[in-house]
This record gives sequence, structure tokens and C-alpha cells, in this order.
Amino acid sequence: MIYLILAPIFFAIALSFFKITTKTMHPLLGNFITGTTAVFITLLILLYNRFKGAELFYSRHGFLFSLAGGIFIGLYTVFLFFAFSKFDISKTTPIVYIGAISISVIIGAVFLKEHINWLNILGLIIAFLGLLLLFKK
Repeated sequence: MIYLILAPIFFAIALSFFKITTKTMHPLLGNFITGTTAVFITLLILLYNRFKGAELFYSRHGFLFSLAGGIFIGLYTVFLFFAFSKFDISKTTPIVYIGAISISVIIGAVFLKEHINWLNILGLIIAFLGLLLLFKK
């Protein structure tokens, strides 16, 4: 449960720093520094867990899926930094994340065979209505 509490807190703070970064340096340079720092933090936590005795299991498929995910995370952060350099965080973030949630629901249903019910669809509709309200003048 603590992960579900801390992840969005750290994520929101990171997004705020991404936005501030785009006003103080080129988005690609900011993204590179952010990504490099993230790798370093992940390595420290990985080593800490290993020294505590955690089994760091892996497989060839897991490696390939992680590699593919890394490619898409890299592309995502590059385009996110560019978006933040052009638009307000209060508008960019909801568009990016409601879009990502919608695409994830479709991928989950079509490719991962996850169950989607009418409440899930209603939630997406309400999220899109929220976007409309956010941009209404």
C-alpha cells in the first residue's frame, strides 16, 4: 500500500521539476540529466536490496520486455519535456495521463485479456469530460 501512496507523490513532484527544468535548460539536456539521475537512484536501491538478500531473478523475456519498456520510457520523457517547454503543467499533465490511461486500458483489454466493465468505460468517459471542463474558458 505504501507504494501506491508514495509513487504518485514522487511522480507529481518529479513532473513539477520537469516543468521547471524546461524553463532553465534545453529539454533534451534536462531529460538526459533526469534519466541519468534515475538510473543512479535505481542502481543504489537495487544494490541495497541485493545486499539485504533479495533474489534478483530475471529471464530472457523479462530482459527484452524491460528493454522495450525502456525505449518507450525514453521516448515518453523526451516528448514530455518538449510538451512542458511549450505548455502549462496544469494542462499538459492531464492530457498526457488521461491519454495514457485510455491507451493502457485498450492494451490491457485487447492484448493482455484483462477484464473491462462498464464502470471502467464510464470512468474513462468522465475523465474525458473532465478534460473538456479543464479547457473550457
